[in-house]
Amino acid sequence: MTLLVQLTDTHIVEPGNLLYGKVDTAAHLARAVEQVNAMRPQPDLVLITGDLVEHPGPATYQHFSDLIEPLDVPSFVLPGNHDLPSEMVDHFKGSGKFPATAPLFQYVIDDFDFRIIALNSHFDDSELPFFGPRRQQWLDERLGESDKPTLIAIHHPPMTTGIEFIDMVGNQWFTGIGDIISRHSHVQLVICGHGHSDVVGRIGHVPVYMAGSIAHQLIATRGNDHAPAFDERPIPPVLHHWIGNSFVSGSHPWPSWVEESRIDKESGQDWETLKDHMRGAMR
Repeated sequence: MTLLVQLTDTHIVEPGNLLYGKVDTAAHLARAVEQVNAMRPQPDLVLITGDLVEHPGPATYQHFSDLIEPLDVPSFVLPGNHDLPSEMVDHFKGSGKFPATAPLFQYVIDDFDFRIIALNSHFDDSELPFFGPRRQQWLDERLGESDKPTLIAIHHPPMTTGIEFIDMVGNQWFTGIGDIISRHSHVQLVICGHGHSDVVGRIGHVPVYMAGSIAHQLIATRGNDHAPAFDERPIPPVLHHWIGNSFVSGSHPWPSWVEESRIDKESGQDWETLKDHMRGAMR
């Protein structure tokens, strides 16, 4: 059993500032770190899937690093459209959080029950994604190295979402990813961010989980081309739980009051007795 927590789109700004003058993304990330540390059992790792900062530079990446420093478990990062992969390599050098190299800025984590392949969909000076031939070749080669169950992480969603401002780039950019995955049946899940909304879809035979943002959400229509609405609230961390031979994914808040509010404690009955009652109701 391996527990992977996904955070995404943290959009940290310069210390003391608010995103767009109104969102305290530093407070949102600090709260997410507290939630991760409170989880029981503790997760095995945290993967932050891009847009770590709003304006890439030494000050914002240091602020981001200071905010995630209290995490009790190993953490890894990958670039989003707001990031600069080359700046990330310099900043995270020696930390193990971004074990990537130029020019592709992609890497593999092979220390758990499943393999993690972290991809780079960053396209310079653009909000739009890019995943060209060299990045595709690298992915195909890494997937060919092992038939171990694999999770792929990328910033932009490689699927059709039904949300126009995400889908307006078309599907051409991720067609190559889909072709590669179709040749490697051990890929079990793709996770991503970027959309500031929680959506589940597919690329070929593989489910794709797009997690909402730690910074803020974008409330969008499905099937109509309207501008999204801005929601300042963060979402809880997302847990991807590898159980046996498949993933179970979803938001996983663990508030501080949960231990005292467990139903066994509130009812005065032990948990095994309560489970027996549940089984009886099913017969």
